[in-house]
This record gives sequence, structure tokens and C-alpha cells, in this order.
Amino acid sequence: MSFLLALVGSFVAGLVLLALFAAVFTPLLQALGRRFMGILVRESYTGNVISLVNTMQRLGPQTMGELMLRSGSDGKVIQRPLGTPRHLSPWQDLLFNPAQLGRPPLTAEAKVDLGVVIGPKAKRPLRIDIPLLIAGMSYGGALTADVKVALAHAANQVGTATNTGEAFLAEERRAAHKLIVQYHRGTWPMSPQNHPQLLASADAIEIQIGQGAQAGAPMRTPAQIVRPEQRKAYGLAPGKDAVIDGRLQGVQDASDLAELVKRLREAYEVPVGLKFAPSDRIEQDLDDLAAAPVDFICLDGAEGGTHGGPTILQDDFGLPTMHAIARADAHLRRSGRRAELSLIASGGLHTPGMCLKALALGADACYLGTSVLVAAVSEQAINIAPWEPPYSMLLQSGSRRGRFSVDNATQRLTAFLRSSTAEIEIGMRALGKGALAELGRQDMIALTPLTSALTGCRLPLGPVGQESDVGYRPIDRKDGEHPRALH
Repeated sequence: MSFLLALVGSFVAGLVLLALFAAVFTPLLQALGRRFMGILVRESYTGNVISLVNTMQRLGPQTMGELMLRSGSDGKVIQRPLGTPRHLSPWQDLLFNPAQLGRPPLTAEAKVDLGVVIGPKAKRPLRIDIPLLIAGMSYGGALTADVKVALAHAANQVGTATNTGEAFLAEERRAAHKLIVQYHRGTWPMSPQNHPQLLASADAIEIQIGQGAQAGAPMRTPAQIVRPEQRKAYGLAPGKDAVIDGRLQGVQDASDLAELVKRLREAYEVPVGLKFAPSDRIEQDLDDLAAAPVDFICLDGAEGGTHGGPTILQDDFGLPTMHAIARADAHLRRSGRRAELSLIASGGLHTPGMCLKALALGADACYLGTSVLVAAVSEQAINIAPWEPPYSMLLQSGSRRGRFSVDNATQRLTAFLRSSTAEIEIGMRALGKGALAELGRQDMIALTPLTSALTGCRLPLGPVGQESDVGYRPIDRKDGEHPRALH
């Protein structure tokens, strides 16, 4: 009975409060409404509030916000985190052909091999259990040491590798079972080009001459915002800026690059690869690399992310990831060099479906960056929402970096990588494919003529084997042949 009385009392109290709210605020709301409507119907368009709606629709909220940021930047370039918001690769226009009758799906007991060998011709190839790698995101200039350690721990749990980015961190090397060390354009003293011994413990070496979010533009972090711990790790003297040059030190042309690759391969015996931002000259760039015996190539498409970069480089430069992988795979096969190296897709690959499509187009593995960071901080971000963005816990310059938990991030990121791998495996089973070597662009259809032309996937306009007048003929390949089969 007491519960019922309390319930009735609460209901009556709610009605009273609602009545008081209506009595007090209704007249105020009505007055504001009359004022607003008066302005709306009497003011000219240029002085009317509706002009703000027009401006917002014309520019869009992000463009308008960035315009305001530029106006308050004291003439400095604004730095946007995590890359372009534009969706440049039309992954949604590719669909897989499910196996049904002629080629049945795999049974629940059948094994699916998702293992990948990076640099099969190297003396010590890099072997990973899944086709997903953690992209190069540097300590100091971008992430905190705790975040880098968490990424390494999660990579260990699923049998893959993580990448140093543009800073070698001893804690990361100790934590990671498999580490790709980046040979980068940073000019600070403690870099692989200035301290070759940093490469001695590498499981693979990635020469970075550019990236999707920043192309090859030089970048400078002013001395006054270089934190003491970053300065120590970089070996920077007090008052010195942290500078990433436009070119690798000592590399002026393709012949210099070839000599560097040969020297690194002989000295360390691990796979040596090249990371660059692809362009419409990608075929010529690949031909220029013919003399350099690289073991892998990372194509960081225009959708690539970064801790912060000029919006013009993120939005208006580069070749989308889909275009880059499809064209590189086709050109390397035409020139007979596809079996010599591994292809890594990077830039804007956020879902298992995107990754599986990139693998079908010719990639051997996929780098994940933005999605990895979101997954790592997914639960912890609740503690600072909605007043702070999640990356304030991830970045060395972030105001909430001290609240980051390595253990929680490791757990969440491990779950994300395992879940993504499980989805890729489900996709492989639905295709009737037991190994990545069996996967190819013949397993997909393109929904538009443009995507068909970009990828070589056929348009679904008629019976299999019937040529269509619309779209692009699939790139020649012997039955069942796929570049990975040669590895």
C-alpha cells in the first residue's frame, strides 16, 4: 500500500510541476516566438536570421567551422586531426559474389588461412597471422607512450605487427613482438638515419617518403610546443624545432633510393619496404622503383589519416586508396614484378568489408589507423564525453592524456581486431575460399561503370563470360591465378 501511495504521490507531484512549468514558461516562449516571427517576416533577407541558414547550407558546418578557425589562427595553417572527412574510394560500389551452388560455401569445420607473409623474398620475412596491421603513428608528435605500448600489446594478442611511425620508442620495442620500424624524413638526432642501431631490432623496415594525409610536404613543430619528454626521445637540443623535411636525408633521386634499400637489406636481412602517397603517376613511380629491390610497398591513399595536417593536403591531394591498389596490382603484374613484393593498402580502411575488398583487389595486408585509435579509447572516452574529444586522451599534446588506461585500451583493441578478423573469415567462408591466395577481383562485381573501370571488376549486366559494352574488361589473369599464390 505504501508503494502505491508513493507512486500516486509522485504522479501528482509531476503534474503540479508540469502545470507550474507551463504557467511560467509558456508566456515567455510565446513572447520569444512572436519576437522571432516578427524578425523573420519584417527584416530584409540580408539582415534576417534566415541568411545564416543559407550560409550554413552553402558552406556546410565543417567548412564554416574551419573558415572561422583560419580567421583566428594568426595566419598559421590549421591542423585537422585524423584525415579528410571525404569518402573518396567508392567501396560501397563493390559487392562480393556469394558462393552458393556451382562453388559452395565452406563448411563450419573447414579451416580458413588468413596468414600473410610480408616480404617473401627477404632473408627474414615478416609473418603475421592476420591481414591487418597497425599503421605507423608516431610517439611525441602524435601519440603518448602509453598509447603506443597498448597498440603493441593488442598486436601481440592477435599475431600481427605494429609500426613505430616517425619516432623510435624503446618502450614500444620492448612491448611489441613484431615491430615495423619507420625510416622517415624527420631530421632530429634520434632517428634511424642518424642512429642505424635503432634498425637492428626491426622485424621490417619501412622507408617513408610520403603519406596520404600530408603528401611529401615538410612539417615543423615549433620548439615552444615540443614537450620535454618528446624532446628527450628525439634528441632535440633546447630551442630546436622538430622538423620533418620534404625529402629523405641523402636521397635525391631513384638511384639514391635504390642504394639505400640495398644497404638496409644487406645490413639487417629483414623486409625493407617503401611508403608513399600515390598519385595519377603511380605506374611511372612503380617503374622508377624497379631498380630498388624493395620487399613491400605501402600505398597510403588520399584518405590516410594523421594526428594533424593541413586541410588542403588532406582534402585536395593524392589518389584514393581503391584506385591506388587496383592500379598498382595490375601494373606490377603486367611488368612481371608482382611476385617480388607485397602490397599493403592504407588510408580510410575502417571496416572489415573495406579491408576484404582491398585484399581482393590485390593488397596482401591492410594498415589500420583511425579505426584502431577509436577502438582503443572507445570505453574510456565515456569518462570525458561530451566536453572533450576522444583524442585528447591519445595525443601527447592532449589535455586528458593522463587518464588513459593501457590495460583497458589493450582489451578493447584486441577485441576489435579479433572481431574484424572474424568478419573477414566469415566473408571468406561465404565466398568458398580457404585462403587469401584464392581471393581476387573476380570475386566481386562493380555497381557502376566508373568503379568497374577503376577496379577491373565486371558489371552485372549479363551471363558470366558475356562481354558487356559498358564498363571495363577484367584484367587478364590465368584461371585461379592470384599474385599471392606466387608467394
